[in-house]
Amino acid sequence: MFKKYLWLPTTIALATVNYAQGAGLELTQHGTKEMAHGFAGTATLLEDASAIAHNPAGLMLLEGRQISAGLSFVHADIDYDARFMREKVESKYGLPAYEIMGPGAGNSKELSTVPHFYYSQRISDSVAAGIGIYAPFGSGTEFPTGWSGRYHSEETQQTAVNFNPTIAFKVNDTLSLGLGVVIQKYDARLTNQLDIGYLVAEAVLETVAEQNGQAAAEAAAPTVLNNYGSKEQFQVLNEIEISSVNYGFSAGLLWQPIEPLRLGINYRSQVSHIAKGNAERSTLDLPNFQSDFINQVAADTGLSVADTTTTLNKAFDERGALGGDIVSHIYLPQLVTLSAQYELSPRLAVMSSVTYTNWSVFKEIRLEYEDRSIRGGADITDTGNDVRRRDLVQPLYFEDSWRVGLGARYEATDKTTLRAGLSFDQSPVTKAEVRTPRGPDADRTVWGVGATVHLNQEFEIDFAYGMQYIAKADVNARENPAGTQHRAVGHSKGTISNFSAQVNYRF
Repeated sequence: MFKKYLWLPTTIALATVNYAQGAGLELTQHGTKEMAHGFAGTATLLEDASAIAHNPAGLMLLEGRQISAGLSFVHADIDYDARFMREKVESKYGLPAYEIMGPGAGNSKELSTVPHFYYSQRISDSVAAGIGIYAPFGSGTEFPTGWSGRYHSEETQQTAVNFNPTIAFKVNDTLSLGLGVVIQKYDARLTNQLDIGYLVAEAVLETVAEQNGQAAAEAAAPTVLNNYGSKEQFQVLNEIEISSVNYGFSAGLLWQPIEPLRLGINYRSQVSHIAKGNAERSTLDLPNFQSDFINQVAADTGLSVADTTTTLNKAFDERGALGGDIVSHIYLPQLVTLSAQYELSPRLAVMSSVTYTNWSVFKEIRLEYEDRSIRGGADITDTGNDVRRRDLVQPLYFEDSWRVGLGARYEATDKTTLRAGLSFDQSPVTKAEVRTPRGPDADRTVWGVGATVHLNQEFEIDFAYGMQYIAKADVNARENPAGTQHRAVGHSKGTISNFSAQVNYRF
């Protein structure tokens, strides 16, 4: 019967996983009890089938068959309080940095949904198996269309969903082991505006400098930059969507050397994706652009019409709106969690955990065009400013991170169990230079509270509420993929509130 209906939760999970904002990209909302403990002690809590995600060896603690299904609502309020400065060309021609303006503010408020589903079954006294569907990674921000940081980012969504068949073995009375296969689906959507007019202005001024000298270019720069740089009519919407499916594995160990003490280790491997998709760019009316402005550019700069036409063709032609098929190598990190739990009394237990995540494998977002014939294997303009078929690269330089936490569980009555916990979550984003609007992360303080209501022998319901405080951190990031190098200067901070409910059924 389980196999017959497995398609239903799988389809629901894939369809309803919306993006949330995790430390780096990590989502910890794999189970409601764990959220109530502030994600402390996750590899030893193991009271329902969500053990598949938190420590597969924990399946040996469960009897019969169990289903756990839950949904987390995650509200992320991210404040990216920065001034966006245009300075690359200005600095070359003796002009002060220019502040880019736009409607809206650098605030992203998003409500996300993160579902999870697990099934476990005891096969014998020494073997258990199960299947889990959950989202281990995801992040997202969405800023107002046309805001001042539009050349850095407007929308970012990244989600990974794990389909995780698992088996567990009882080695002896104190030790159990678990092993699982991870089938992971990754999806991403990235949008931003390309400041094509600014790149046109840069190419025009370089031609002026070559023909008439630096002084002539400096004299023409204020007019050219004012007429073309960061203008809505000369920007192109860049929309990128990529996806991939690849494989990894999970493993766990559960050891109970004495009755009140439980120790657990959970490991999930790195999953490497070759994500493919498409980059689409809104199309400008190039012929009208040229005919309307070639004479004006020539008048502004003193260039001949012929030289102006050549420069504009080199800096901005119809290929700038083509986009095309792209591929990206995405490395989602391995992580390992060590947890301990101690029962102080039959009703009270305390727990702790330490999690290490190998985020240093996630160094950049690099989007490569599969068809390189249009660029001839090199920059079309030979200036480094070509936004057509050069690889789009946003450095990240993530660093390995740690999370530590403490939690407690108290059985208030035979029908009600109360839970609470606190964690400190280190961010992999440590440099102001890479704290972009796509991932304005910083160290977090995480707390959670919750309760389990035992309705009868078969049914129980978990509730949890958690809050994550993202520390205020400096921002000094450049736009890199399009080559304009517009700078964001300021700070970011945020809060993420979580509410989760989960139903557990034993049969």
